[in-house]
Amino acid sequence: MSEPSPALLAGPDPDARDPAHGVRGASRRARLAGLAGLAAVTGYVYSLDPDKGGVYPRCPSRVLFGIDCPACGGLRGTNALLHGRIFEALDHNLLLPAYLSFIGLLVGLWLLPLIGRPARTLRPPGWLLVGVLAALGAFTVLRNLPIPALQFLASDA
Repeated sequence: MSEPSPALLAGPDPDARDPAHGVRGASRRARLAGLAGLAAVTGYVYSLDPDKGGVYPRCPSRVLFGIDCPACGGLRGTNALLHGRIFEALDHNLLLPAYLSFIGLLVGLWLLPLIGRPARTLRPPGWLLVGVLAALGAFTVLRNLPIPALQFLASDA
């Protein structure tokens, strides 16, 4: 009697293409796990206000230099936004809508294979990257200047 082939004993190939979605099994699971992780983190930020507790990382620029980085206020702003407090969210970080839109775009492009479309990557032109970095640098400087007219840019941490 001949022995069954090792491929038959191994079960389904985790990297075999799923015909319904056009994505390999392991890649599909990784994307679904990433989406579940993002939902869990969003739920955590929704349920625990960073101003009132929870386990949240401290901003390295605030700890080391005592200044707001371009992302300071992002967690508190996201919590406020998830609770429908738009103006409070903008008060914590004026660039929060741009940050969240960019993150949403990246996640959406990464999840495209789940609906049968090829994954896409962003390839912005060099001038755009330089412009974004310059804008982030200017925002960082302006939000940390001790000028009363610019205090609305601070994260209020």
